[in-house]
Amino acid sequence: MSGPHVVDLTLPDHEVDLARSLAAAWHDLLYAPGPGFTSPLDPGAYHTSVVIVLAAGAAIRVSSVVAPAFGHELCRLRLEALRQAPPSSLGSFFHPSRTGTIHALSAERGVAAAQAPERAEWRYEGVSLAPRLARIGGIRLLRERGRAADGSWRADRGVVVTGADGAPSLVLAVAEPAEAALFLPSPGLFRALLDPAATPQPGVTVRDLLGHGDRDDGVEITTELLPLP
Repeated sequence: MSGPHVVDLTLPDHEVDLARSLAAAWHDLLYAPGPGFTSPLDPGAYHTSVVIVLAAGAAIRVSSVVAPAFGHELCRLRLEALRQAPPSSLGSFFHPSRTGTIHALSAERGVAAAQAPERAEWRYEGVSLAPRLARIGGIRLLRERGRAADGSWRADRGVVVTGADGAPSLVLAVAEPAEAALFLPSPGLFRALLDPAATPQPGVTVRDLLGHGDRDDGVEITTELLPLP
């Protein structure tokens, strides 16, 4: 009789190499503007796939992959090397005045046309992140381990980036919206995923932060941080 099913959602070797390559100088950090980019429930968090443009010229897209398992959805981070230059429709966290473009119906013709993201919540309006993230001090993987009645899994859920100031930023895989990740320039409540000694916040657990808070199957969730030398 076989044992409980095990699902492996760790990064394949070529994506680990891409994650390791992020420990270099960054030329830009890009995002896809539009509805759902920000949420009043997550101040300082941005739902988007990000494109990291390295000073050496390579561009790496970071998004999420979702896989059904045990009657629920699991997810992991996905890293892809772009073969072409990132499109001009993307906005920039390094140059906030570059807000990118979205496709929306024009009032005159009623057809979809590229235009600037008109609503503040559709674009980044903070300070430039270049002083913190143009030079990277280190990269770590955030690995989730779960165990439920039907089996267990491990999933590489995020990349933790140590900036020039020594402070961490987090790109976390999420189940929705499709292919987006959650970018947190400052971890905020999500610091509990990075520091087990952090003061717990009422009503916020590791299960909640990783999207398992509504499960009623007694799932057990733990995390670990893996340096990428």
